[in-house]
Amino acid sequence: MRDCVAADSTFYSCCACDIKRKDILFRFLSLYHFYLGEKISGELPESLVNDPDFSQLVTEYNLDYFQLIKPFFGRNPDHANDGEYEAIGIGYMLDVQGTLRFLILDDRRPYKFVKRHFVNLAPRVTGTIGFVQESCCNDNKVSPGNALEFLNEIRQSVKDSGKKRPCSITPETCRAILMPAIEYIRKYHVGA
Repeated sequence: MRDCVAADSTFYSCCACDIKRKDILFRFLSLYHFYLGEKISGELPESLVNDPDFSQLVTEYNLDYFQLIKPFFGRNPDHANDGEYEAIGIGYMLDVQGTLRFLILDDRRPYKFVKRHFVNLAPRVTGTIGFVQESCCNDNKVSPGNALEFLNEIRQSVKDSGKKRPCSITPETCRAILMPAIEYIRKYHVGA
């Protein structure tokens, strides 16, 4: 069964740091099997990594996933220590096992890297917003109310934050992706 998720640190940090709602994070972590590695874990706040609830809801793999994607970097392994590429490696391993449902990547560069070099993973790659929408409208694992709560928290964070890109979302992304997702879920909710 494809119910496993590999996510870069942005997904976790969005909930724990940007919108400051670990309850929302833990809700999603309880719906799927989440996997992360030491590079991703190292990019997260200590308060989250040391939280016993978080530790119970994620599985940590500590292998050198970069070796899987190293041939695609050529002679210059820039970003070899970025958590996004560890997430790609974990996603690849889970896909080979037939269990990967989502590979959550919010940054454009790793997202395009997967689409270009790992065609088999391409249908499973999404960003945080797409993951929330898919979890609600396709997998029916999260209620429309809970999905909208999460996305509206992100929207409010983008609107209110002094941070340049809370949840890695720019005002442009908010208009182009977040608002249409909120509207789609609202319509889904009415039709459900």
